[in-house]
Amino acid sequence: MESEQSSFTFVQFSDVHLDTPQNHGVLSYSPAKCQERYADFVECFVLALVTAKERGVDAVFVPGGLWNQETIRAQTAGTVLEAIEQIAPIPVYISPGENDPYTIDSPYSSKFLSALGMRPWPQNAVIFNSSSFKTLAHPARQDVTITARAYKRKGSDSNRYLSEAINLAERSMINILLHHGTLELDEGEELPHFRRKNTAPFTIDELDNQRFTYAALGHSQEYLEVENEDNLLIGAYSGCLMGRNFEELGPRGIIYGTITIGEDGSTAVELEPIEAARNRIMYISVDITGLDQELIKEEIFMMMEEADVHPDSDIVGLSLEGRFSHDSATRELIEEIKDEFYHLVVMDRTRPDYLSEQYDPRTTEHKFIEKMLESIQEAEEMRMTSPVGDSLTGLPGSLISGKTIEDALYYGLDALKNKKVTVRHVD
Repeated sequence: MESEQSSFTFVQFSDVHLDTPQNHGVLSYSPAKCQERYADFVECFVLALVTAKERGVDAVFVPGGLWNQETIRAQTAGTVLEAIEQIAPIPVYISPGENDPYTIDSPYSSKFLSALGMRPWPQNAVIFNSSSFKTLAHPARQDVTITARAYKRKGSDSNRYLSEAINLAERSMINILLHHGTLELDEGEELPHFRRKNTAPFTIDELDNQRFTYAALGHSQEYLEVENEDNLLIGAYSGCLMGRNFEELGPRGIIYGTITIGEDGSTAVELEPIEAARNRIMYISVDITGLDQELIKEEIFMMMEEADVHPDSDIVGLSLEGRFSHDSATRELIEEIKDEFYHLVVMDRTRPDYLSEQYDPRTTEHKFIEKMLESIQEAEEMRMTSPVGDSLTGLPGSLISGKTIEDALYYGLDALKNKKVTVRHVD
């Protein structure tokens, strides 16, 4: 591992979530596919380290979220240790986060590994194990320091660790911070990156006042660069290494970073996001209104192509919208195309086009439609005027929306017209 003294390179990734349960909401796998997905996450982790070795970086930074403490398996932990050793002497710095804290019964603990009869961590693995910040010198670059801390228990932490100066006397030319926490913005501003509970929160000013050269940040599922008020890059989140559900869509991966020292001693940071996840999670919405079966198929694959979906490797959520002729064979079509995908989840939000038909006022269908349409209108009016109460019974409880009654309308017409009910995905 050779590096010019005028620059420092690194690979950063976090929120890997090894061995995290895979089934989530509508995204449900068979037992065999779950095992395959577990292996995909491990493979992606190994690939990230291989990329670091191929690029000859000076360090790898993992600011939290390496695994789920409650579900991590010994076999997976063993693979992590072996993969890190394979890229020696590149040091791998890990700061345990809120879901993978450093505890006595964690694979981070060498004593715990020994009790299981497992090998210890390799020499190039640097695991921060203190709840307070520690600053270490890079083993081959005395002009570089790395500062981090560890979560010592599972769960979120409300402490503002960046509100006070950190180890200023131990700084060098290039100073890196690893921090697993939530970025807070000014009141009224929101970021979609932090859907999870806030933990170890900080503001841009608090981070900037620490005067680190760069902060490798964890706890965001999305890639995010952090700049100070002078538009200088002071840190970044790599986002999660792989998507786990339909809230973590699209390409996922790592950061390749370069810190350059100018002749005047100033530093500049450049970041290159690199896609690492082979199995992306993608979401496509298709309106099938007015289309026959062949045109529906063409529309689905056209939308897939426009979204750059890779059917042979991506996990695809397909939302079908709109209205269809009651004799349409949409369900048969979906079964036909499923085999063309690595994993396809269909959310059927379509409606039979029953209301465009003319009904004799004397029929049960006409009377049922008329009554249900009245109930939909009453429900929506009640939701607007009453803060509590069930819109059908008037009893205290959660309000029933017009959307729910509309679902009942179409299921009722299914039963009346077809003598059976076709259950579709309902939000």
